[in-house]
This record gives sequence, C-alpha cells and structure tokens, in this order.
Amino acid sequence: MASQPSKSPLDPINWSRTRKELLFATIVLGSCATGSLGPLLVPGFAVMAAELTVDLTSVTLLNGSLVMALGVSAYLCSCFAMCYGKRVVYLFTTVLLLASCCWAAASRSYASLIASRVFQGLGMGGFFALAGTASINDVFLVYERGLRVGLWNFAVIVSVNITPVVSGYVISELSWRWSFWLEAILFGVVLAAVFLCFPETTFDRTAVEPSIENPKSEITDIARSDISAPSRSIITVLLGHDPRPLPSRNILLACIEPLSLLLHPIVAWGCIMWAVTFTWRILIGAVASQIFTAPPFNMGTVAVGNLTGIAPFIGSALGTVMGGWLCDLSSRTMAARNSGIYEPEFRLPVMLPAIVTMAVGAFGLAAAVSRGLSVIVCGVFMAILNYAVGMGCTVIVAYTNDVCGERAGDAFGLAMIAKSAFAFGLSFVFNQFLTKYGSMVFFCTFGAVTVGVMLSTLPLYMFGKHIRAWADRHGLFCRSK
Repeated sequence: MASQPSKSPLDPINWSRTRKELLFATIVLGSCATGSLGPLLVPGFAVMAAELTVDLTSVTLLNGSLVMALGVSAYLCSCFAMCYGKRVVYLFTTVLLLASCCWAAASRSYASLIASRVFQGLGMGGFFALAGTASINDVFLVYERGLRVGLWNFAVIVSVNITPVVSGYVISELSWRWSFWLEAILFGVVLAAVFLCFPETTFDRTAVEPSIENPKSEITDIARSDISAPSRSIITVLLGHDPRPLPSRNILLACIEPLSLLLHPIVAWGCIMWAVTFTWRILIGAVASQIFTAPPFNMGTVAVGNLTGIAPFIGSALGTVMGGWLCDLSSRTMAARNSGIYEPEFRLPVMLPAIVTMAVGAFGLAAAVSRGLSVIVCGVFMAILNYAVGMGCTVIVAYTNDVCGERAGDAFGLAMIAKSAFAFGLSFVFNQFLTKYGSMVFFCTFGAVTVGVMLSTLPLYMFGKHIRAWADRHGLFCRSK
C-alpha cells in the first residue's frame, strides 16, 4: 500500500522530530502566505473598479487569471519536483511570488496588474501542489498524515478567510497597493524559512534496502524511533544537498506522464471533488461585494471584508482541524476492527458530516440573502458552508494521498488544474448569473451541484478497494522509465 521506511538515516521518515516539525512549520507558514494572495483584493473590488475604470467582471478576472495560472503551476511544479527535487521548486516559486507582489504594488494600469496576478498564480503552485501532498507523504507515516493534511488545509483555507478582514482595513486606510507590499514582506520571511528549514525531502527508497520484510501495514511503524543522520557541514544542510538517492527523470516525459493518471477512477473523482468543493471559496469572494454593498445590506469595504473573513474563518478552522482529526480517528478505529489492516477507504466516512453541513450552509445562505435577513444570519450560514468545505477538502486530500502514494503530487496537480479551469470559466458568469437569476437560484444551483458530487463518496466507499485492485492490475500508477 505504501513505501516502507529504509534503514538510511537520510530517509526523511527517519529524521529527528525537531527537523520534521521545523519543515512542517515552514509548510504552514508558506501555505498561509500563498493562500492569502487569492482573496487579497476581494473587499476592494468595487473601489478598484472605479479607480481602474473597468467593470466588476474585469476586476473579478484579476482573481480568475490568478486561479488559472495556479492550475498550470500546480501541475508543472509536481513535474519539476520529480526531476530536480522539491526544494528547488519551493525556492524558485517563493522568489517568483515575492517579485510579482512587488510588481503588482507598483503597477499603474489594469493590464500590468492582471499580468502580475498571472505570475503570482504561477508562483503559488509550490505550496499548493506539493506541500499538502508529496512533502507530507515524504516525511510522515500514514497515521500521522491525516492531522498534518488537515493542518495544511487549515492554513490554506483559514488564510483565505482571514485575509479579507485584514486587507479590508489596509485597502480602506492605505490602498490596495499596500496589500501587495505587505505580501512581499511576508514572502521575504517565507523565503528565509524555506532556505533554512526546508531541506530536500525526495528520497528513492527503492535504491536502498527496506527496513521491514513483508510488512502487513504501516501500523508497525508508528512507534519507530528517530534515527540520527550523520554529521554534515552547515553549508551542505542549508543548500539542501544531502547525498540522497534521487531518481533520474526526463522533464518532458515527467510533464506528459501525469495525464495518464486521469484513467484512474479515484484520481478523476478527486479532481472533480476538489474542483467543485474548493470553488466555493472563489465563488463567495467573487460575489460578496456585489451582494453586500447593495441594498438591503449597504455595507462598506471594511464590513464586507469582516463578513467574508470572520464567519468563514470560524467554519473553516473547525472543519479542517476536525476533518484531519476524524480522518485519523476513523482510520485507526476501522483498521483495529479489520485485524489491523488499514485501507484508504477508512477515511471516507468523515465525508458524511461534510455533505450534511454543505446542504445546510448552501441552501440556508440562499434563503438568508434572498430574503435580506440580518448579516449575522448570513454569517452563520457562511460559517456552516465553510465548515463543509474545510472538512470535505481535508478528506479528499487525505484519501487521495493514501491511494496515490508517491504519485500524490501528480494527482493533486491534476486536481488543481481541474479546479482552476472550472473556477476560471465560472468567473466570467458569476456576477451576470447572480444579477439575472437572483441569490436564491444562484446559491441553490451551486449547492445542489456540490451535494450531488459529494454523494459520489458513498459508492466509492463501497467499491474503492476493488477500483484500486483493478488499477494496480493495469499498472496505472507505474512510471515510465
């Protein structure tokens, strides 16, 4: 089911606990910074439309272009990481983010600003495509991953939610340009953390002798003690040049090969689920100013930022943390009842509360907005909806991580492309659809689609093991030489 730790002290799974936690802290910091870029301008959409003399749809495309570039970047980052290692990808994308934030802050036209957003999207792929999948799989054992994935997802989604609160004040008191200057400073800190605390984690365990013969599962590895690595010069450590086995790959083949994973039903399921579920974050941001600055709400920039930040923050925080904890609890409990044999499908029951809360949140928000109920009521339903998004996304990533193993980065890159293409296409119609049909039809339509897609988890829980066996027989996870 998954690669066993080797005897090598260079194997990341054998690193000291301190080294692992510093790396994971860097993942969380980088993911927070990266996640904040998307909704950075949301509270100021109306202000920016007036300043740049463009319509609201054009301002919304500032996010749409970033999302589409992110999809491309997420896919390519996984490919380049396979050939050149993950550390190089993290360093390069962080430098790109720092530079593009400075560009956006200094831009003087809509064309320049949207171009900078494209480059920001290209830089976001490292911490979005690799951090929560491949890097966590490299360093942590299977029963440690669920909570880690939940915390990574927590960092991403919570930063998405809290950013409008902060940027609303920044845009109101300073300007939207200062939002980008502050982001540039933050990415400077992230770059230093990556350089100091994020060594290369790619390790080819097939090149060394496994430490356990004929294991039944990774359960026996949980109590495994840390193994100290041999001493190395500080320069070697900082540069990430540990003498570890790295697979030799052709970059062109690495960029084409992941597409074959779409033949795997579980990978295709993950792409569709991630695209539909995570797009709620983009959807709310795209229409928030349109809904809440108009009657009967008549809210200002700061108030819109608070509403679209605080309520979703609470829901996302609870959903992601509970999702990760419940994933690990469910897998441990069901494995114990299964004679100690773990199956990835043991994580899927956690999707049930996500489905219920998604229905309550989406349909409740539709009714609250269409009837002009109080902002507090709207905020409560936003929190419930984001609880579902946080928990659902955590389950999707945790399950596909376990199924895909070393191909998790490739699979998540495909999911990011699917999400980006889906959200980018919808960004052209969000505002017009809401204007034409009203909030009740708008939220109920997307809510029904989301619940319908999430219900596909039920047959996957029943037949997932058979699907994985079929995929293994056909070698769908095998790499070309």
